[in-house]
Amino acid sequence: MEPRPLVEESFTRRVKALTRTLPVHELDASKGQREGDWTRDDLRALALAAVDAVIDEMGLAYGATAADVRGRLATLVRAAAPGGPPGHAEQVAAAVLDALLNDRERREAFSISYSDWSGPQHRRASLVFKLLEEVEAPDGTVVLRATDEAVNLFVGALDRDVEDAQAAAEAVLESQLRRGRIDQAVASAREARLRSVQFAARINRVLEATRRDLRQVDWGENVPRLLDDAFTHLRTRLDVERALLATLRDTLDEVADAGEAGSAEGAAQAAELVALITDCQSRHLELHERLVGARSDFLAAQDRQRFAPAAQVRVVDLSEELLKPLLRLPAATAEPPATTFLVGALGAIAPRLTRLTELVDDLLQPRRVAEEIDARDDAPDLVALDVDPWRFAPHAWVAALDVLDPVGEEPVRLSDLLADARRVSEDVAELVALTALHAFAPEGAGDLVATDDGAALEDEVFAGADLWVTRPTPLAAPATTGALA
Repeated sequence: MEPRPLVEESFTRRVKALTRTLPVHELDASKGQREGDWTRDDLRALALAAVDAVIDEMGLAYGATAADVRGRLATLVRAAAPGGPPGHAEQVAAAVLDALLNDRERREAFSISYSDWSGPQHRRASLVFKLLEEVEAPDGTVVLRATDEAVNLFVGALDRDVEDAQAAAEAVLESQLRRGRIDQAVASAREARLRSVQFAARINRVLEATRRDLRQVDWGENVPRLLDDAFTHLRTRLDVERALLATLRDTLDEVADAGEAGSAEGAAQAAELVALITDCQSRHLELHERLVGARSDFLAAQDRQRFAPAAQVRVVDLSEELLKPLLRLPAATAEPPATTFLVGALGAIAPRLTRLTELVDDLLQPRRVAEEIDARDDAPDLVALDVDPWRFAPHAWVAALDVLDPVGEEPVRLSDLLADARRVSEDVAELVALTALHAFAPEGAGDLVATDDGAALEDEVFAGADLWVTRPTPLAAPATTGALA
């Protein structure tokens, strides 16, 4: 017996539907991390407004540009919070659009993990989806398109089939018209229009994929079944829309017979209903025309992609077919083909821009004589030296140690040590000064320590601080007790 799932399948669909709202909630939760005061900006509502603006412009091949959507959102931000800082509305609009496009992840699809109990055991699954995406329109402009997930998110249906959702919306609309609930019928008509846009976009993606690459679309089974279902759906929808318009005309007559009170508002709502239903009808007629020519598009794409002669691509042996034949040619004859190959293989090399400072330096350089130009600039050979490379003679080191030897626990001024050393020679004085500097360094120098108390050194050769030089007492070893012994 096959194990039963932990939960019903509908529960998992609801979990996935809720997961798709996470990007919108994360967008609103990030308000506190942004620069400036965003407390009055309802980013969740603005996200739905962005989807609405995109859907309004979506047809069979076009959509809204990013600039149009940002402009619409900026207008809503300024209306909600008038008197805001300059540029704040545009900044909020750009943040909302970037979040819907998943700009943080380079506009890749959202990938969010969720709990799946649809099987006998719990598992973590990933839901991959997009809300808005950028596509190229036939006229070359880049427009925004709303995905099925975005349309579902906007209308609140979240995870219903497109055909079933549209049929349900129009059934509700018809019932509302018959009962005279025109105000509610307007909202239902808007939802039906959104479903028309969503259904048209779905069919259009299949046809566009066919034109791009026939191998990415299953025209053997899935697409023909989709087209048949689409024809059946469109016939039903067009019949329903014609009936809705007839019902609406009856409703308009009843509104007109009701007298002046409330007739103006009812007539305005009825006119809006007529516009919405007519728009749905126009979109369905355009889609029907596309479906009629879909199989012709398939045959044309098949003729272009499958039956076109394949390009003959052969790998060139650079050594045998290019390099060796060029080496046999004179330099003047071999240079043009070699240059053409290198330019094609390495790409164009941009010329180096001239810097004015380098140009001036080059112009001000002295003229070089012919002998200097022709002379070879080879490095000279190293030769052995017969002299001692040490800077100071050995007797100077001995004399410097004699001068420093009396230094004990009592500090001695450097100026006094230099005076004693200078009585011997200047080399000895320089060695004493260098030894004091090494003793002043953090790492120290031998057993001497030098400190600076701020006094200035008064010497005929050296300048700086008159350091105190001392020899600290070494620490005595701790006594060993009998217990430790």
